[in-house]
Amino acid sequence: KTDPLSVVVGKLNLQVERLLAHGVSAQLGLYFTPEGATGTQSGAFHYRSYALSNSIVFSPEQPKYVAFSPQIRWYLNGGLGHGFYIQGYYRFQHSDFTHQHIFAPHKVVDDKMQHISVDYDGQATTHSYGLSIGAQWLFGRRKNIVLDWHILGVGRGFARGSFKANFDDVSHAVLEEAIRSELLSMTEQAVFTFDNKTDNNVKVSNLKYQSYIFNMGLSLGFRF
Repeated sequence: KTDPLSVVVGKLNLQVERLLAHGVSAQLGLYFTPEGATGTQSGAFHYRSYALSNSIVFSPEQPKYVAFSPQIRWYLNGGLGHGFYIQGYYRFQHSDFTHQHIFAPHKVVDDKMQHISVDYDGQATTHSYGLSIGAQWLFGRRKNIVLDWHILGVGRGFARGSFKANFDDVSHAVLEEAIRSELLSMTEQAVFTFDNKTDNNVKVSNLKYQSYIFNMGLSLGFRF
């Protein structure tokens, strides 16, 4: 199965489902976006959102990423691959963020605000878990055409990552303070490594954050 709307916007995806017993199946989803969107990308370190999503409905600005997701599905009517279902899933995702920008405020003399410009490229690995609900129908004379409506999936994600950046001509201490104040709790265990050869380059590693996950979609497929 594949989500054709996602493919149109450059998100390649494939799901393979195998029936295990009456009313129970296992599914493996593979996902790949070869190019990241322009602008602020979903999941980037300065991204301001209550939740993350790989759905173009909730969040069209996706980074470049590769992911896989094993899933267990329970059909509520005990059907063999059709009907309403509840699904449990785990998802591993590696994302690459490119051409991202932080405009971090910093207090200077007399409590005036100075904004420090930071351009960065980074990466993050996310592990997420959750539940989803949906419905699947079989069509055709042989019931081999599959329509899978992933109504809504919710979960919890845990990410760790790093980025390399260049920044305005400010001291290392000022830059570190500005980034920590902008990224808040994800920098609690962060490590700042400044380039000794170039004063305006820094690597920030061991960034950690958590988020809620929301997803949905509609897939078409063929049943063998």
